[in-house]
Amino acid sequence: MINLNEYGEIVSLQNGEAVVMVHRSSACEKCGACQMGAHADEMVLTIPNPLKGEVGDRVELELASGQVLKASVISYLFPLCALILGVAAGFLLAPRYGFNPELTGTLLGLLFTGISFLVIWRLEPVFKKGHRFSPKMVNIIKESRKGEQEDGK
Repeated sequence: MINLNEYGEIVSLQNGEAVVMVHRSSACEKCGACQMGAHADEMVLTIPNPLKGEVGDRVELELASGQVLKASVISYLFPLCALILGVAAGFLLAPRYGFNPELTGTLLGLLFTGISFLVIWRLEPVFKKGHRFSPKMVNIIKESRKGEQEDGK
């Protein structure tokens, strides 16, 4: 699998974790899934700091493409399935109770979609706590005297 790499700067340290300001690359900004930060081209991430980076350090972050796929399934496919399930349930159950199938399908589809977003929202702290979908700090980038970047671990 291909890993996605981004670069950022540690802006603060909190409880053993690094708060990293990442400037989105062209590949990252097309996704638009995480519109966090002061500007659309920036995002702020709180991630584990296993390399003991300090404020001001430039770091390389890596996110496995499998994790991006799993996060996309949770964010997009789960609500879509809930919508389809709600519409189908509405169409199947409405005639039994004498309701309009189109209206019942629409309302149940919206209700199920809303519930799916509520479930995702309620589970978000669990996902964040485990850092399952967070990038990993893989490298601290040191600046050489000439302004060129040297890899440092």
